[in-house]
Amino acid sequence: MATEKKENLSEKKKSHKRWIVLFWVLILMPPTFLAIMLFIASNSNLPTFEQLENPKLSQATEVYSSDRELLGKYYSINRNNVKYEQISPYVIEALVSTEDERYYSHSGIDFRSLPRVAIGVLTGNTSSGGGSTITQQLAKLLFSDRPKSKVERVFQKFQEWVISTRLERQYTKDEIITMYLNQFDFIHSAVGIKSASNIYFDTSPDSLKIEEAATLVGMLKNPSLFNPLRRHEITETRRNVVLSQMKRNGKLSQEAYDSLKVMPLELHFTLQTHDVGPAPYFRAELKKELKRILNSKDSVSATYFYSKSDGTPYNIYNDGLKVYTTINSQMQTYAENGLKKYLGEDLQKAFTRNVARNRNAPFSDDLEVADVKRIINRAIKRTDRYRIMKKHFEGTIPDDSLKLAFNTPTPMRIFSWQGEIDTVLSPLDSIFYYKSFLQAGLISIDPHTGFVKAWVGGINFKHFKYDHVKQGKRQVGSTFKPFVYATAIRSGYSPCYEIPKVPTTFEAGRFGLVEDYTPTDPDGRYGYNVSLKYGLANSINTVTAWVMYQFGPKAVVKLAHNMGIKSRLDEVPSLSYGVTDLSLHELTGALGTLANKGVHIDPIIISRIEDKNGNIIYSARPKMKEALDEQTAFAMISLMRGTVDGVYNAYADAHPDMGARTGTAMRLKFDLPSREYDGIPKEYAIACKTGTTQNQSDGWFIGITPDLITGVWVGADDRSVRFSNLAQGSGTNMALPIWGYYMKDVYADSTLNIEKLRFDPPEGGLNIEIDCDHYRNQVKQISTDGGELDFD
Repeated sequence: MATEKKENLSEKKKSHKRWIVLFWVLILMPPTFLAIMLFIASNSNLPTFEQLENPKLSQATEVYSSDRELLGKYYSINRNNVKYEQISPYVIEALVSTEDERYYSHSGIDFRSLPRVAIGVLTGNTSSGGGSTITQQLAKLLFSDRPKSKVERVFQKFQEWVISTRLERQYTKDEIITMYLNQFDFIHSAVGIKSASNIYFDTSPDSLKIEEAATLVGMLKNPSLFNPLRRHEITETRRNVVLSQMKRNGKLSQEAYDSLKVMPLELHFTLQTHDVGPAPYFRAELKKELKRILNSKDSVSATYFYSKSDGTPYNIYNDGLKVYTTINSQMQTYAENGLKKYLGEDLQKAFTRNVARNRNAPFSDDLEVADVKRIINRAIKRTDRYRIMKKHFEGTIPDDSLKLAFNTPTPMRIFSWQGEIDTVLSPLDSIFYYKSFLQAGLISIDPHTGFVKAWVGGINFKHFKYDHVKQGKRQVGSTFKPFVYATAIRSGYSPCYEIPKVPTTFEAGRFGLVEDYTPTDPDGRYGYNVSLKYGLANSINTVTAWVMYQFGPKAVVKLAHNMGIKSRLDEVPSLSYGVTDLSLHELTGALGTLANKGVHIDPIIISRIEDKNGNIIYSARPKMKEALDEQTAFAMISLMRGTVDGVYNAYADAHPDMGARTGTAMRLKFDLPSREYDGIPKEYAIACKTGTTQNQSDGWFIGITPDLITGVWVGADDRSVRFSNLAQGSGTNMALPIWGYYMKDVYADSTLNIEKLRFDPPEGGLNIEIDCDHYRNQVKQISTDGGELDFD
């Protein structure tokens, strides 16, 4: 019996010991496990001190106008960092109240929630613990890759704890919050609080309202779930949870909460892509220029001129540059509106009616069916559909497959001036459809600085990527004539010098001609005298031919290159009528030399570039060249003013239907109610030149004011798609009205301070006669009495 009692007692002691051991195992195992895991995590592949000090955060390059408006961005990730003081206090209060109430009292890990988190870690359910601090969430964003399994995610959680404590030692609480908000992806290309504020609410982070801040903070839990675009109601509910947390933590009164929670969720969503926004054609060209500048090297050392501290070149998609351009945002808007107003509301409708009568619309009737097929086949081979098929068939596409692909109706979204249209068209029909649109380009430059103030490269960047300002080159027509006349004026001819209006023949053997060449005038009227000024104002071919004959093409080509033309020019007599192809960019820049007293400045689109810390890494340096003397430049301005002011014709009495004072752009100052683009005050100083190419394929207008030179081109992508008559297809009708709409808005904007009334004459006065009435009277007097001309 005693033995039995001893055995029972011994068994109880053993059982008691087992329970004690089990108790201590259960008590000590979690912290021991945590300690071991933390030890392993702290000695694993964690970021170094340098990486913690300078975490790699891809930042978008921001593009600003000269008046500090954001034009767009270049990015692989649409993020731009802001400072703590640039974030609304509502965001900070909502964030801390909702995500980490004890944020300011812990050191990266909230130990009060640690048991709940530990259970989540041990079970692998790391999303339900709810104990991740803001610092831990930052650690996850900065240094954690997407785990491949739950086990890997469990270990990753321990790493985040270690990183969090290190972050807390490295940064202040405000800096951690700022880094977190700058790093978070709010989806829809909105990475960081700055992009999110702009994309969802069209505002800046410091201007967010309480309800807007609560919406963005609510998205932090799960932006795909709480997506305000796709899940409006659930996002609004989540916003109200955030507002409730703010009330709970004393950041919001009951009254304020009650009024805010019933407010509907209102967005001002602005999609940010490279295809939309102001000046898309300009931004596409700017991207090329940035890459050229940032990748330029010293020819001797082969080092980059503009490089980061490690010697590598800047990346416009990742390095957070700020590019300050010369574009004025208001002038850019006026330019885009002017083009849209005239082309979209007027000219395109007339053009569509005109070409609809053609046999193979929209192509001209002088094309045979075989010619049209060649054009369409070239267009087919430039499509993405063709390139994909060629890759699929590894080279040659079978004819039947090609015909089937391009003749089968397909759902597509197409461009129209009234907005995009969802329709069903065969790809072949869509090519014909797009061929029927008139395209256009506009560039506006300050001739005294070379700064480009507005750039419109086409009618719609999403559907027509081709830039008609710099990329495209077309025949320039009569807009080339000022280079011919300037050659004569600088050689001593007066703008008032009169010549007979008769054809001039360039003989075979001269200027490399193999046969005689005799330009004529469209009106067929000859046999009376006209001044050089009248000849340019009315774009008379025979006058230009006479001038070209006196000096030869070589002298004209040399002057044009000195004034800024970069393209190769053939030294042929027909050059005087603009048979050469030039870009709107180089033609406008070159003629701007006349408005800058004969000094040419290459057009500039970037004023400076700053790195992400605000250090200037590039500043524009104008490339200047004296191409003309000041006297000649001012005299040429006078000649070109005759185009819009009109020039008196002393021989109009013999031709009453001609009109006493004429010029190809006089309509600009006619105040007709039916035309909104004209009616510019008569006292405004404007010099200009119109241009029309063979068969009305291209319409040009170059307008010069004391502070601006603006060039406009209009035409279809294919030269065989054109108006059938000169009245509608001239530069006066196609391009001039766009200039008129644009400049009327520019003139009306007093903040631009554009000079309207006066071109500055040469210092010391003008020694070239530009008053042709005065000149003619003196000539008559000399013929009677003898003597010399007086230019004073």
